Amino acid sequence: MKLLIFGLLFCQGILAQSSSNMTRILEWAEYYFLNQDYKRALSHYSKVEDSIPLRSRRNFSRVYAKMGQLGEAAQTLRPLVNSDSAEVKDYYYFASYLTDNDKLRDEYRRKAIRLPIETYTQSQNDSLASFYKLIPLALNTEGSEFGAHLINNKNQLVYSQKQSKEYTKGLSKKILSESPIYNLYQAEWDAKKLQAQSSEAFPMGLNSIFQDGPSSWDPIEQLLYLTRSAQSVINQKTIQLDIYSWTFGGSQKQIARPLSFNSRGYATIHPAVSAQNRSLYFASDRPGGFGGMDLYYVDILGNGNYSTPVNLGPDINTAADEIFPFVHQENYLFYSRKNDNGNLSPKLAINTVDVRWHVMNLPMPFESDQDDFSFSLDPQLEYGFFSSNRNTGKGEDDIYVFKFTPKIMGMEDHYYYNPIDTLIVSQEGILKNDKALMMSYDPLTALFPIEAELVNNVHHGVLKLNSNGSFLYKNTSPLQVKDSFSYLVSSKYGKSPAIKVMLQRAEVTLEKLPQAIQKTFLPIFYEFNKSNLLIDYKDRVDAVVTAMKAHPEMIVEVGSYTDCRGSEDYNLKLSQQRNQTIIDYVSERIGNKERIFGKGYGEITEVGNSNLDYLIISGSFGEIKNAVHQQKDFEAIGYPAEVKKTKENLYQVIVDQAKTHAEAQEILNSLNENGYQAWINQCNCCKLTEEEHLQNRRTDFKIIRL
Repeated sequence: MKLLIFGLLFCQGILAQSSSNMTRILEWAEYYFLNQDYKRALSHYSKVEDSIPLRSRRNFSRVYAKMGQLGEAAQTLRPLVNSDSAEVKDYYYFASYLTDNDKLRDEYRRKAIRLPIETYTQSQNDSLASFYKLIPLALNTEGSEFGAHLINNKNQLVYSQKQSKEYTKGLSKKILSESPIYNLYQAEWDAKKLQAQSSEAFPMGLNSIFQDGPSSWDPIEQLLYLTRSAQSVINQKTIQLDIYSWTFGGSQKQIARPLSFNSRGYATIHPAVSAQNRSLYFASDRPGGFGGMDLYYVDILGNGNYSTPVNLGPDINTAADEIFPFVHQENYLFYSRKNDNGNLSPKLAINTVDVRWHVMNLPMPFESDQDDFSFSLDPQLEYGFFSSNRNTGKGEDDIYVFKFTPKIMGMEDHYYYNPIDTLIVSQEGILKNDKALMMSYDPLTALFPIEAELVNNVHHGVLKLNSNGSFLYKNTSPLQVKDSFSYLVSSKYGKSPAIKVMLQRAEVTLEKLPQAIQKTFLPIFYEFNKSNLLIDYKDRVDAVVTAMKAHPEMIVEVGSYTDCRGSEDYNLKLSQQRNQTIIDYVSERIGNKERIFGKGYGEITEVGNSNLDYLIISGSFGEIKNAVHQQKDFEAIGYPAEVKKTKENLYQVIVDQAKTHAEAQEILNSLNENGYQAWINQCNCCKLTEEEHLQNRRTDFKIIRL
């Protein structure tokens, strides 16, 4: 029967060791991947390539892709995309690796567009009012101003304003317009004062007698893209709105040119340039959308050429109107959606992959119970603009500017380690919760990077903290069950207060051990003054050896204690001797000596315990300073007085101690003769039963890792 049990333990141990080794290799691979050491990441992933779990294939394939090996990337990711565990991004990653198979690439992209995007788990708070101050521009009038953005190295503000009579005198009364007609205006922008001056309309050539604006600036090609009335009249003599381009800096009388992807009979409006990835976003009600106005993009190919329009998909587009896009640094899209009340509500969408987005509301002060739309940001994120017809404005639609003033904050993190291996923290790094916390208060904090900056180092180990929040920690004092370090979140907008990271040694409770070895790690209780451990308790210690051999990854802490009888020095040495005997015996038989460690702690401390049986006590005080004052009085007349705290949190002054009651009575009489009040107490240790003493003479086992 013993052989059968050992065989089962041995097989379980091999499987556990194999699984643990793979986990360890993958932890290092993920760490190197996150820190862009792709060569080392590939080396670690390759060690377990034949048996790598599905969840790890995503980043493994991305390592191949980063190194330009797209064929290997596709082969690695294929088992995941063909499983039920695939996420939206897996289909897009896989499609991007299929450079020589357009049909299969499009098939996986179609699969991805039908899947729901993963959502953020952090809930949003309701208001940013305490973080941002909205300032109306002085150029606002009783009419409408909107679509503000900067061109020409940030010195020139361009926006749309209601068409003046100078232009409307040429407008044919036979042309119908369902909304007010606007022209483009320009003004000198003062970034320090956050105000504009010398406002004037662009001359004819850019402006026309029909609709002009809003617009968007392409700094690469020095082009101004604008919404403009089409050159032809469509159904019921209503003007169609299209997107045009106009070369900035050329002749003011040059003609704006319509773009090739405009669709006759349907609106193509509100251009937004993404200079980084050379794309142009816009809104349109063309067929094939989700209803109303949808957001699309085209690639800017150069020389006036553009790709086929791509709908931004179900994460952004709905049956309602989505309009007024603005793109910041390629991956962040601002826009407004018409809500059930008919008002425009501002949104921020964060690109996940391809045309998949996480969408968040922009709360107060950017959202009101009126129309809030037409966001744009300074490229350096110093300030931004948006328009609103809220009641605090001067006219119909007003332009507001706000300084970028996010609040930098963070939250405490907790991690568990074992004292032998390095704790590897990568994907779940310390900045992950900080970023989520800041975004819950302020979605705009998604737009800029943050870094971790060490403030206070660990106390019982070695720490390597990376600026991206990943870190390595190696404990060097295995008996210390807790450690910590602190850091701050750093950004261009300032730093957070210091944030603590708690590191705690992991332990496995007795209930979580395999049932076959639970009794192995129950405490060992000793008879009084027994010291020949390997004779009296050899079977118990051999069982520990057997269990640790069967579980090669197991780490055990051993702690030994004595009862409170005898001197403290003797008890400490006895517990250390017992403890070290177990550690030496086991470590010689399990191979890796680091897997078992510990110390002897001496006697189980009893409040008021003494080497002698009787205590002479004079006074119990609620405040320690009063007890210390009386202690010094007794010391001054030759008594070895000390202060000890009781279970009731009082401070007792122990004047002296005695072996017998008669000796204690003599000391008490002497104190009384000199005017001191005192009494005799039997020491707490002497009050314990033999059974209680037995419970204190023991060795405990703590399983740190199984």
